Amino acid sequence: MVSTGDRTSLINCAIDHKGLPLNKVIATRRLVYLETTRGIASIIVVFHHFMLGFFPLLKASITHGGLRRTPLYPLINGTGAVAFFFVLSGFVLTRKYYQRFSTADLIASVIKRLPRLWLPAGLSMLVGAAVLIYVPEQHIAAARLTHSGWLADFGSAGFPQHPFLPSFSDAARNSLSVFLESGHSYYNSNLWTMVWEFRGSLLVFAVVAISNLIFPGKQYGVITLHVILCILCVMLNGFQFYLPFLIGSLIAFIHSRQSEMFRLPRWLLTVLVIITVLGFSVDRWNFVTLASTSAIILLLGVPSLEQRLSGPIGLFLGRLSFPLYLVHVLVILSVTCFAYTSLVGMGLPGRTVLLLCLILTWAVSLLAAWPFMALEKIWVPALNRWSQSLVRRFLVP
Repeated sequence: MVSTGDRTSLINCAIDHKGLPLNKVIATRRLVYLETTRGIASIIVVFHHFMLGFFPLLKASITHGGLRRTPLYPLINGTGAVAFFFVLSGFVLTRKYYQRFSTADLIASVIKRLPRLWLPAGLSMLVGAAVLIYVPEQHIAAARLTHSGWLADFGSAGFPQHPFLPSFSDAARNSLSVFLESGHSYYNSNLWTMVWEFRGSLLVFAVVAISNLIFPGKQYGVITLHVILCILCVMLNGFQFYLPFLIGSLIAFIHSRQSEMFRLPRWLLTVLVIITVLGFSVDRWNFVTLASTSAIILLLGVPSLEQRLSGPIGLFLGRLSFPLYLVHVLVILSVTCFAYTSLVGMGLPGRTVLLLCLILTWAVSLLAAWPFMALEKIWVPALNRWSQSLVRRFLVP
């Protein structure tokens, strides 16, 4: 998942904004409030994985007794949440450079991107290794009861060919490989997104640089560049995960130059709501990408959403989003699976077991996320200072 890496600086700017022009203050606050939606998307991912493990029927189509293709499916659509993460990352990572381009700041963002994601993700993979080493049978035992293939394969981990022996050293090696190529996220299967988050970040940083070097002040040139790259992503196999990053970058460019375009009439807002709900009611990537695009435009075009999503709870959800994303699958595959098999063995009703397991999943996930939130509070500001210092010393005359 999926994190901007600039959350701390944005929050600090929002708190201490004296002397900034009004439009800059509004833009900064708006970025912070968008982090709330990242937290909401992380919550949806938790429900998505819980249902995959313990109530997989709900993930099926409505014709088979599930929620897919209904207005309720967006609440458990993890694929849609990931697409939204990617669009939002493309938007947040680039918008400040479209407002005011800085070569030094862009280089610093590129330098810090991998270490910013690597440390917390790598630690979560070590936790995953501990689960596989010390409680390797819990997810298998629960899978026998729920008939969940996702549980049986450790969250669709896709382990290497047998014999596979988990180890902390292997997890440490994979903590870097998981950002460079697919197939190395089996210690924490939720990290399959990291390779696309990292590559997509570098892609939109490159687009920002090209836009400033080749199309300075030429809006149509920048828009044309985005459109061409988006078309290529649709046409070429294996490039579909770059599309939402480019869309987010394009929205950021337009919003930074023509924010009045997002003052939409009520009928168009209604259309966007329908597109968002319909798109998130299925799992197809192009549909959820379209729905994510519509959702971002709605967030930018409805001022009341900013008011409702701002505040202490919103800031907490923003800080929670990445840590929760990192830990919840491992909690489900260990603690929740143990609780599920134990409660079923006690003869409790199925609905009671599911409710208790869901409550336990949230409680333990929040506790497990707390150390990662503390780490982020220290790691991100330190990394920001280090990258800026490195750029000033060696790369900027």
